[in-house]
Amino acid sequence: MSDAPRECRIDARGLAFRALEWPGAAPGALLLHATSFCADAWRPVWESACASEPRPRRAVAVDQRGHGGSDAPAAASAYAWTELAEDAAALAEAIGAPLVAVGHSSGATALLAAAGLRPAAFAAVVAVEPVLFERGASFAASSELAAAARRRRDRFASRDEARARLRARFPYSGFAPEAFEACLDGVLASTPDGVVLRCPGEREAWCYEGASALDLWPLAARIAAPLLLVLADRSAVPAELRDRLLDTRPGARVETIAGATHFAALERPAEVGRAIGRFASEVLR
Repeated sequence: MSDAPRECRIDARGLAFRALEWPGAAPGALLLHATSFCADAWRPVWESACASEPRPRRAVAVDQRGHGGSDAPAAASAYAWTELAEDAAALAEAIGAPLVAVGHSSGATALLAAAGLRPAAFAAVVAVEPVLFERGASFAASSELAAAARRRRDRFASRDEARARLRARFPYSGFAPEAFEACLDGVLASTPDGVVLRCPGEREAWCYEGASALDLWPLAARIAAPLLLVLADRSAVPAELRDRLLDTRPGARVETIAGATHFAALERPAEVGRAIGRFASEVLR
């Protein structure tokens, strides 16, 4: 098992990013979470990824802009996914390339784009349930997700109330206990009146609506690093786009996580972690 991470700050592109850093061997890993979540969500995943390593590998999990303890620009345009991709590339350079890029959902998409923007910065890429879409069609579910985010409750009387209310509904209802509690650590902030979500509904909606700014495919064609695609057996990734991504990297691999949905990294953190650990050990050997 890896040591407990320390909290740190990384300055990149004029923003301060809150991060968790695990000490260990180089090359390290950059971990990016899904929209509305946080760096803390990677804690049980990374513990499993390092469980079979003779020496744990260094990793830095970062709160994306507008999430957790990172800076939150006030304009909707700041959450265009082109900005997330540039953030990921700048963070990789700040942490120390080459790195293993590990992302979930929008975090995976940002890292795929970053690996196209800065091919030399990445030794390997692991994309867990990336959000894939055609440029012209945009992200089909973005408007629906944005509307749901704007309806979401942002404030709770206590952490216990937040835990009970969130746990009662999808996707939180399916999270592994250790992943759920880790998420609460990062997504909630204390106030004099209780707790609030660090990424409020309006900002979360901006993140979904920002997807249409990114054209991933020309960037994906420039990825030079080995690629692992980790998918749930109830994946949200369209089969034709999965195949298109795999075609960009001959020899790219797929691992399927049984009994999981798009939120596999939180539902099955041990299985996802082991898949990451096996792949990183092999390609970096």
